[in-house]
Amino acid sequence: MKTIKIIKNSSLVLLTAGSITAGTVMAKVSPEEAAQLGKTLTPTGAIKAGNKEGTIPAWNPAFKVPSSYKKNSNVFPDPYPEDKPLFTITPDNLNQYRDKLSPGQIKMFEAYPDTFRMPVYTSRRNGSYSDFIEKNTRLNATRSVLDKSGDGVINAYGGAPFPIPKRGEEVIWNLNQAGVPYYLSEERDSMLVYNDGSQLFGKQVVTTLSPYFDEDSSIDEFYNKRYSKVLYLSERRAPAREKGEGVLVHEPINYVSGKRAAWTYTPGVRKVRRAPNIKFDVLTELGDFMPSDSTGVFTGSTEKYNWKLAGRKELYIPYNAYRFEDPDVEFEDLLHTGHVNPDYMRYELHRVWVVEATLKDDQRHVYGKRVLYVDEDSWTPSVSDFYNSSGELLRMSLLNSIYRYDLPGIMTRSTLFHDFERGAYLAHEMTNRTSANNPPINTNVKKMSYFKPRTLRKLGIR
Repeated sequence: MKTIKIIKNSSLVLLTAGSITAGTVMAKVSPEEAAQLGKTLTPTGAIKAGNKEGTIPAWNPAFKVPSSYKKNSNVFPDPYPEDKPLFTITPDNLNQYRDKLSPGQIKMFEAYPDTFRMPVYTSRRNGSYSDFIEKNTRLNATRSVLDKSGDGVINAYGGAPFPIPKRGEEVIWNLNQAGVPYYLSEERDSMLVYNDGSQLFGKQVVTTLSPYFDEDSSIDEFYNKRYSKVLYLSERRAPAREKGEGVLVHEPINYVSGKRAAWTYTPGVRKVRRAPNIKFDVLTELGDFMPSDSTGVFTGSTEKYNWKLAGRKELYIPYNAYRFEDPDVEFEDLLHTGHVNPDYMRYELHRVWVVEATLKDDQRHVYGKRVLYVDEDSWTPSVSDFYNSSGELLRMSLLNSIYRYDLPGIMTRSTLFHDFERGAYLAHEMTNRTSANNPPINTNVKKMSYFKPRTLRKLGIR
């Protein structure tokens, strides 16, 4: 077993596996329902069967890794190179497909009628996750519970906490948690593209340690030792005026019993400071383009919103984004004014969970409403729409994903955030030009002691 140094931080205290008391948590899924995982449902909770029209296939756990893939490489060749678009959605045929698009996607056609289009490919549902992830996801179905407030999870470990969700908050706690590497360190590029075509380039190194997905540990150790769900450290390399800036975040699995802890480092003053305000709608990322809780489409506490689970529907979503990640494609060809070059996007028809978040009457946020469309196979928020308090559609996001051969499993990649008021968009955390130099996942793993404020200062002045 890996040697792990415990971070002693009272703000990160979590409820232990044995601390559940009546009235503090929401009800679990019944054993009968959980027994459907691996039968009518996939091990991660999706409907195993395809749709009756045959436009969504049945789940296929088999996946053939391309022979051109080099083991331990972070460059993932397209497993479907011969696929051609079945059709392309344009303003001319939009009404034919409107019922399978989000309002934000429809508005993209209205905002960019001469250039925006959606090439739709054959839907692929191939591949499975590791035995560790699938086993723990099955166990989570009957052991994981939602805190009564909805703002925390108890007794979850190693996979999506709620593979058979009953509430909107449960889907939110599943976001991007179908499968995550225990350790990852990657250099990622971002580009903010303004409405006049000018661009702001950003680069950062992101390092994460996820005790929640430690295969050499256990659920008891995770809770008894009060580990955070993920430890996140970001070091800014560009733009030049931000070089050396850093952010460290300890993300809890329960915001009731353990609050988020965050620190920042600014080279100009050479000081590490606590950052309690890195949350909710405090602006962050390249050009201060996004609210803090929009990273990954949604992250952090759920406390400001009422979350409604509106059921499943079929939607055209970004999927198998291997063309977008092609290292031979220059940003000049990929990132056009208004939106990315549609030739490098791939949309497929998939079932998604629809979650509507409405701002509570006593809360404030730049977004009065958010609607997330979450892929049922990967718990990826593939499409999201963001509204102001007057109900006007402000923004939409498209989240690319791929089946990552080394995980294995579907994993989130770059995110495209479109601002309709400004006519600008942020292509966030791209790996097109960086993947070949990034180390394999789960190698040269940093210990927990690395994810402390003092590391920020060391990185900033080296």
